[in-house]
Amino acid sequence: MEILHELNTKEYVQPVSSPYNRVLEGPEEIVQYLPGSHVRIWHNEEPNAYQNHYHSCIEIIYMHEGDCIIKVPDGSYTLHSSEIIMIPPYMMHQIACLRPMKQFIILMDTEPITGFNLYSSPTSTINSILLCNKENCPQIYADVRNNVIDMINSYFTNLNMWEVETYSHLLKTLSLLSRTSITREQNDIHPQSDISKEHYDKFFELLQYIERSYSEQLTLDDMANHVGFSKFHFERLFKEYTGTTFYDYLTNKRMQHAKQLLATNMGITDVAFSCGFNNQTSFCRSFKKVCGCPPTEYRKRMKNDLNA
Repeated sequence: MEILHELNTKEYVQPVSSPYNRVLEGPEEIVQYLPGSHVRIWHNEEPNAYQNHYHSCIEIIYMHEGDCIIKVPDGSYTLHSSEIIMIPPYMMHQIACLRPMKQFIILMDTEPITGFNLYSSPTSTINSILLCNKENCPQIYADVRNNVIDMINSYFTNLNMWEVETYSHLLKTLSLLSRTSITREQNDIHPQSDISKEHYDKFFELLQYIERSYSEQLTLDDMANHVGFSKFHFERLFKEYTGTTFYDYLTNKRMQHAKQLLATNMGITDVAFSCGFNNQTSFCRSFKKVCGCPPTEYRKRMKNDLNA
C-alpha cells in the first residue's frame, strides 16, 4: 500500500526574513534564492498571472489545491490538485492561476548538481517539461509527490541540512523520471466555467496588467473598459475568476509590495505613494485592515525577526 507524505506545517514563512523584489531583465528572471542557499520555495494562495519569462534554474510547481495553466512555446498544460510539473532551465513559460488555489513553486539552482552531467545524459529529463500525475506516471507518482512534499517540509521547517535534503530529493526525482516513460500530452486550456476562452485570455492579460501597474490610480471603470465589458459584467466575471472583488485584489497586491518596501529604510509616506495611495492615512488604514497591524509595527516586527 502506497504511503503518501503530507505537509507538516501550515505556517509557510520564509526561513530567513529578507527583502525580496522580483527582478526581470527583459524576459529573464534573475532568481533571488534564500540567502546563503541555492533554493527558494514560494507558497501562493492568491490568483496570479506571470507573463512570459525564463530563468536559469529548475522550476517545480506542486498544486496543493485548485488548478493552474502553464503555457510553453509548444503548447499548454493544465495542472490540477496534487499534480506536479517540472519546467527545465531557460524554457520560456507563463503561469496563470485565475481562481483561489494553493500552490508551491520550487526554484532550484542547477549549479550544485552540474557534476552529474544531467544535460548530456541520453535519458536526461532535465531538458524537457514534465507533468507528473496518477494517469501518466502511475508507477512513480507517489514517490515523486513524496519527494516534492519532503522538499517543502524541509524548507519551511528549516531542518538541519535542509538544502542537502532538498537536492537529494531532486536527484531522486530526476532519476525516477528518467527511468519511466511519461506520456507528454499537451492539454488544451479548458477554464472550469461556462465562460469562453476569449474571456479567460482577457482576464489573464488583465491580471498581468495589474501586476505591472498596481501603483497607479486604477479604477473599476478603467479596468472594465480595458477588457471591453460593462462595469456590472466586469464585477461579476472578476469575482468568478479570482474569488474576490477587483478592489480587494488590487489592495492585496499593493500590500504585498508594501511589505517588501517596509523591509527597507524607505519612509512610510514614500511607501504609501509607491504602492498607489494618495496619502499616508489611507495607506495605514488599509495596511492594518489587511495585515492586522499598522505598517510601523510590521516594520518593527521584521527588524526583531532579523535580529533574532
